Amino acid sequence: MASGALVVCLAAPAHGRQAGPKSSKSRAEKQTRSAETPIDEFMGMSPEEQREALDRLPPGERMKLQERLQRFNQLPPHQQQTLRKLYDRLHQLPPDRQKVVRKSLNQFSQQPPGRRQAMRQELRSLVGLELEDRKARMATPEFREKFSEKEQGIIRDMSDLFPPR
Repeated sequence: MASGALVVCLAAPAHGRQAGPKSSKSRAEKQTRSAETPIDEFMGMSPEEQREALDRLPPGERMKLQERLQRFNQLPPHQQQTLRKLYDRLHQLPPDRQKVVRKSLNQFSQQPPGRRQAMRQELRSLVGLELEDRKARMATPEFREKFSEKEQGIIRDMSDLFPPR
């Protein structure tokens, strides 16, 4: 998992929907493709359509998104694939849960590097666990002593990105 890239890419609001190209696709066509994420939509655009979509964003948002895309494109393919899978998982969550997870991703990115590393290691240890086992792990005294309440919440929320086994 890339250290900052995960947070940078996943914490970004889904601007692709707002800035997507004006399309002649029917509403029915769009609904049948509802599993398509804003990233899929953006990456499926021609370079000209991507430029037009970015041009429709306010300057500050456009610059942030361009920086995120540049960082994403510089990652090795396996890290890009991991991030895409996590983003797809985020996109599958209900909107209210997406909002909570995005907030936790932003909070994660604001933690000192050492704390982010400890939290990242904990998240990796939770990946292969059944949902009940994850909950049990997060209820242990060891977990509660190792992480502050805020960090515990961040880990709990971010673990939603990893489907249970």
